[in-house]
Amino acid sequence: MKINPNIIRGYDIRGLVNKDLNEEILENFGKAYGSYMIRHGEYKAIIGHDSRGDSVAYKDAFIRGLISTGMDVIDMGLIMVGTKYWAQYHFNTKSAIMITASHNPKEFNGMKLAKNYSESMILEDLKSLIRQIETEDFVVAKTAGSIKKIDITQEYFNDILQRVKIEKKFKVVVDPSCSTPGAIVPNLLRQAGCEVIESNCNLDPSFPLGVADPTETIVAERLRDKVLETGADLGFSYDSDGDRIGIVDEKGTIIWNDVLVALLALDVLNSHPHSKIMFNTLCSKVVSDTIEKYGGEAFMWRTGHGFLKKKNQEIGAPFIGELSGHFFFSADFYNHDDGCYVTLRLLEYLSRTNQSLNQAISQLPHYISSPEIKLYCDDSKKIALIEKISPILKNDFKDAEVIDDERAGDGVRLEMNDSMFIIRYSQNGPYITIKFEAKTEEKYIQLKKYISNLLHTFIEIEWDNEIRVNVESLE
Repeated sequence: MKINPNIIRGYDIRGLVNKDLNEEILENFGKAYGSYMIRHGEYKAIIGHDSRGDSVAYKDAFIRGLISTGMDVIDMGLIMVGTKYWAQYHFNTKSAIMITASHNPKEFNGMKLAKNYSESMILEDLKSLIRQIETEDFVVAKTAGSIKKIDITQEYFNDILQRVKIEKKFKVVVDPSCSTPGAIVPNLLRQAGCEVIESNCNLDPSFPLGVADPTETIVAERLRDKVLETGADLGFSYDSDGDRIGIVDEKGTIIWNDVLVALLALDVLNSHPHSKIMFNTLCSKVVSDTIEKYGGEAFMWRTGHGFLKKKNQEIGAPFIGELSGHFFFSADFYNHDDGCYVTLRLLEYLSRTNQSLNQAISQLPHYISSPEIKLYCDDSKKIALIEKISPILKNDFKDAEVIDDERAGDGVRLEMNDSMFIIRYSQNGPYITIKFEAKTEEKYIQLKKYISNLLHTFIEIEWDNEIRVNVESLE
């Protein structure tokens, strides 16, 4: 069987339903993954799925492949991806699968596959699974493995709730764009003592509001409007598998997640003083400014939760944060991202410090900052495009610090005293991503014009393609 190699992303698998992926392909991935893990001494796997229309059928197909290798399977049903990682420790297994395409459009589905506790398979591991499928290099068991269906939601909730102490009764809006967290997060927050206003928490696999992506301005603005309408203390949005969040404060301020990285870093440094705090290259300078102000060591690394988790095995940072909304409390929880835990952790911080979210954010350094912008560029062209752009940036900004080594990984970041911008290609899909910021409005507008004019010179970028996010920030 031939597999489209483009479905292999940096740290997961994502492809078009009924084109790149179907039940037969999922069953073969189950055979390949089960064989891989058995050869590494694992004989039990846990699996869950998101709310996409074909996720249950794909999960069942993957399970058929798993049990054919002799793997025993625990089917957890509809879950958020953080539950998958938590369940590895609960069930004592390194083998864990989530059927999801995260924040991709409804036409996509995919898989997130673990190879160790809190550790995802990344590029080369995933490529090896395709080689196994194409050569039919599978373990074939004399007796098929077993299947058990177990709902661990309440046990998962109990563990998270006993790790935090929230003494204030918050009024919160939850808006997961009709995706998986809508069936899970409101219940957890009510158990934490919150008054919960559900907004778009009904599950609808057609994604009637568009993709569930907290980094999209349209999602943040919808959340803002609901917070202001209801007089809530703050609002939370989530992506479709619940490992990423977005927030809005009580005044309706949209707070991009790199600012939240800075706030949570401040919290972590209170209990883990002088620690390294890891963040990705898309983050604002507010992150490094805050870490250094409060006595920590700022450590920048390449974008992608799989790369960050892997690097943290070496670095040992107690906290990692990404602009996209992945947060890892590695010292206080586990070395993986979990939308439920970070939600409660933020509420605990606000409760303990007796601040509103707006008050807490106002103490941080301020930059005028764009959201994360995504522009369509075909997978076959995006790497070469960045290679074209990089020398132009170096020539045009000779006084800037240029970060284009392994810390950047897949792009180039330029830092000046009063500003920053980054252009990189995505590991998740056919697009490039851009972010820029400055201390003053004048410099911000100057950077916006420069970046827009530069990118419009490249025919590889399709500005009108439907795969685009926050493009208005470059207009």
